[in-house]
Amino acid sequence: MNIPKGLNDLLPGEVLKRRLLENRIRQVFTQWAYQEVITPTFEFYETLANGAGTTMKKEMIKFFDRESNIIAFRPEMTTSIARVASTKMQYMPKPLRFYYIGNVFRYDNKVGSQREFCQAGVELIGINSSKLDAEVIALAVECLKNSGLKKFFIDIGHINFFNGVMQSIKIKEKRKLQTKEAILNKDFVLLEKILSFENIENKEKEFILKMPTLRGREEVLEEAEKMISNKLSLSALEEIKKVYTLLRDYGLEEHILIDLGIIRDFDYYTGIIFEGYTDYLGFPICGGGRYDNLCSKFGENLPSTGFAIGLERLIMALEREDINSLNLERPEQYVLYYQNNEDNFRKALAVAKDLRKKGLIVELEVGKREFAEVLKYARSKGIKYILILDDNQSNKIKKVEAVSGKEEIINYE
Repeated sequence: MNIPKGLNDLLPGEVLKRRLLENRIRQVFTQWAYQEVITPTFEFYETLANGAGTTMKKEMIKFFDRESNIIAFRPEMTTSIARVASTKMQYMPKPLRFYYIGNVFRYDNKVGSQREFCQAGVELIGINSSKLDAEVIALAVECLKNSGLKKFFIDIGHINFFNGVMQSIKIKEKRKLQTKEAILNKDFVLLEKILSFENIENKEKEFILKMPTLRGREEVLEEAEKMISNKLSLSALEEIKKVYTLLRDYGLEEHILIDLGIIRDFDYYTGIIFEGYTDYLGFPICGGGRYDNLCSKFGENLPSTGFAIGLERLIMALEREDINSLNLERPEQYVLYYQNNEDNFRKALAVAKDLRKKGLIVELEVGKREFAEVLKYARSKGIKYILILDDNQSNKIKKVEAVSGKEEIINYE
């Protein structure tokens, strides 16, 4: 039978890769003193819609419950954690450092039309500081490095750089929204078409069209400062400069670029924003930023920052960079084979139990197959050894190497 479009079954080999990656990332989160939280898979739509942009609201998967409430699967994790922090953790000492690893759900056309995918991320809640912006970006770099990825960049920008430019030109709100979506989707043809409808000075139009290409090191800030005069955008450039300097203190400049064309697809961002890119994919593998007003929608006003890594995207990037990067060395596994009678069965149960206590992976052969069939089965599954109970000696086991057929008698005790 088919499953709904955009969902996938993960087979054992794929699950092993996922768990390996989760463990590598979880280790970094824990070492940086972040604590895990788990939130519901679905919530009231009105809760999850707080701060979601127009695009994200369209992508949310919704349904009605029995009480006729509109329910939505979480499209990301930040909103749920902001709700938890401002309603259940408001009296805890700040900052709060949370991490999560879980599935999110939305209509997404960027990664094979997936509708369910896994994110791992952090939220740093309770303090507004450039040092904390730098911390979460540094943590994102550390996670990507620990995952095994070598060639990647974190592009940093500021949501108010774009907002300031939009405020400084006189166009309708509808056009501003269209401009934002065109830049977000990097649709430069549409962007030029939208701007042609409005009475904008050529100098301003030229700068807006150039914005998505303003990417590089510190020289990008100098170039932008010469081309703009509004206070909001200039203040944004100052904050980017602060965070960039702090990241140099972390020793991470080789992985950091300034990108003034970044526009995230959530409305809750208020400051520094960033995205992670690799040469192997045409879309970001991680993203995040500062959101100082989201928590206040649920009660407590708590300035916050965070990021999320898309694990499916990261796996794709890792395997394109190095196909063997997520290959696991299989642990030694044993098949315990015995002649099919009640006495041998009870003995096999006791031996298997004992060997498992010693930390070995033991599969009990419960069928009535001949040894040749069991040998073929072990080879097909990559099982290294077959253990054969000796009928005549209670403390002896024959150990057979599945590939070579080499045998040895071992003392069970």
